This record gives sequence, structure tokens and C-alpha cells, in this order.
Amino acid sequence: MDTKNFIINENCLLKINLNTISLNYKKIQKNIAKTSTVSAVLKSNAYGLGLSYIATKLIDIGCNSFFLNSIKETLHLRKICGNSDIYLLNGLININHNEIKEVLDKNITPVINSLEELEKLIKLKRSRGDCIEISLHFDTGINRLGIRQNELVQIKNICKQNDIKVKCVMSHLIASDEKTILNKEQKKKFDEITKNFPNAIFSISNSNAIINDKSLNYDMVRSGGNIFGVTSNKFKQSFGLYARVLQIAKAEENLNHFGYNSTFKSTGFKRIAILGLGYADGYPRLLSNKAEVFFKKRLSIIGTISMDYTIVDISKLGVGQIKVGDWVEFIGENINIKEISRKSQTIPYEILINICSRAKKQYIG
Repeated sequence: MDTKNFIINENCLLKINLNTISLNYKKIQKNIAKTSTVSAVLKSNAYGLGLSYIATKLIDIGCNSFFLNSIKETLHLRKICGNSDIYLLNGLININHNEIKEVLDKNITPVINSLEELEKLIKLKRSRGDCIEISLHFDTGINRLGIRQNELVQIKNICKQNDIKVKCVMSHLIASDEKTILNKEQKKKFDEITKNFPNAIFSISNSNAIINDKSLNYDMVRSGGNIFGVTSNKFKQSFGLYARVLQIAKAEENLNHFGYNSTFKSTGFKRIAILGLGYADGYPRLLSNKAEVFFKKRLSIIGTISMDYTIVDISKLGVGQIKVGDWVEFIGENINIKEISRKSQTIPYEILINICSRAKKQYIG
């Protein structure tokens, strides 16, 4: 039985504005150094927003470079764009001989993150005999994935001896959203590395670095957050999350309890709306009794957010102003994802990935 559609919540809607994504991309182009180009980071199904639609839109406006983190995504994107540069961020980690062969046959550039990965590639190359293009990812301080600097000479020699073309040399910043000495230290290390690969494309800037320090832009910047409008206020949020009203009710007891464990109590009259969205839709339970939604005006969430439902106080609205079936904004033009993430004590990326899980998607533009 095909259960794919079982996880869609028809009462939860995620609107994605492709025109806004297009405008954000063009704005990035205008904000970076003149010698740099923009590569779109569309990993994890374009941060949950939908790889196919977003990639197609970006290709239409001239984007021809993409970073993704899974083989399936890169192969799917290759079907959409025949000539674009596609980089596989996870490189050859935990993939077999046939999968590596398919990646190379489709002209997808693996991002090599370790000496072991490069040696794995060399074994395959001996049976192919052709020149292979790769990207080298060096760790300059974040201590995550990446080739260690003491392996630089060995890596360089292996590439030279085995006719491996280094298409791109890249690294990742520790604190690109801050003005910190750490960025300068990483830049210094990166400059030492790139001297060894004069014909490669150099890239270290992510979305925050694009805004904060143009000296880090090099040949190519990599952006996901700014394209979708979740990183800097200079870029417009490209999506909105809405839930349908399932029921309107009155609470007129002397003492009213709302939601599990009575985390919100009130005395006297209250009108409430039950909305068809909960923590199963990725909306944080931590926002119980903290956050607001928007319908004509801001309305408070009351009681504990449950798996599929959220209770909202609509007493501020006139009778009949809101009805069953209406769509209520949780994130959108009036409530920014940054506000939601701040109240949830997390970052916008985590909220975005989670809210995309089972919402019905609607694409604009």
C-alpha cells in the first residue's frame, strides 16, 4: 500500500513564493563582490520547501551551480538541469562503487571531505582511466567534516599523480553571523590552502558571510538561507505557514482549563478557535502560551499545543469575524520565522525543516 499521502495534513498549508526566492537570489548577486558568483544550497529537499520547484525557478533566472547533500537529490536535479554544476556535499561517504560510478557518469562533482575518501576515489579511477573532477573541502577550524590541514601536501600530490582535477576548494566558517577574530583566522588558513590550487574555484562564504564580510566572497558564495529569506532581514521571507479553523467554541465556566495539564486557566467568558496544526506539523510545543497567530490581528495561543491541534483566544475578534474553514497565519507576512525561532530558543533553519514535514504545499509564481 502506498502511504506517501497519509502524512499530508490537509488543514495545514505551506505557501512558497517562488517569485520572492527569485528576487532574493538576484539581490544576493548584487550584494557580493563583483568577481564572485552565487551557488544555491538546496540540501535536504531545499530545506524542506521542495527541490524540483525551487531548482527549476532558479535555473530559469540563470543560476547554474548547486550544492546538495544526498545522491538521490543530485541525480534528481541532474534530470532537471543538464548543464549546471552540481556538487555532492557528502562526497563519497558511505556510498558504494556503483553509486560513485553513477555520480561521476552524471558529471556530479563529489566534495571530498577526507584523505580516505580521496583514496576510495583513486581505486575506482584506476578502472576508468578518465580525468575526474572533484571539490576539496578543508576544515579550517569548525572541526566538522573536512580535510585536516596537515594532510594538504599529501592530498595535493595524490591529485597531481592521478590526474584528478580540483574544480573547487572550499571550507566552512565557524561564526559567519558574527564579527569575530575567528573568521580572520579561518581566512588566513584558507588563503594558505588555496595557494596550492591556483586554477580552482575558491569558496568559504555562506549566507551570513555574504552580508557581513565581502573579503570572504572569493570566487563563489554558497547560499540557502538568504535565498529563502531566513537569515538576514535584508532578504524577504519566501514562505508562510497557515492552519485551518476546525471549530469555534465558547468557554463560559467560572474557571476554564485549556489544553493538556491545564497549562492555561481563565475565569469568565472566552471565545476560542481550534486550529488544525500541532507539533506533528513541526510547530514547536515550546511555544505553548507564548506565541501568537494572525487573523486580522494578533491572537494568543493558549493551552498546551498538542500533536494536531492548537487553541487560540479569539475574544478580541468580533462575533462572526472568523469562522470554520478560515486559514490562520502561524508564520508569514505578519509573524516572521525569526520571531518564532527566538521564542523557541532555536534557529530559523530548524523551524523551517520541521514545518515542511507534512504540510500541504502551494507554490506561487
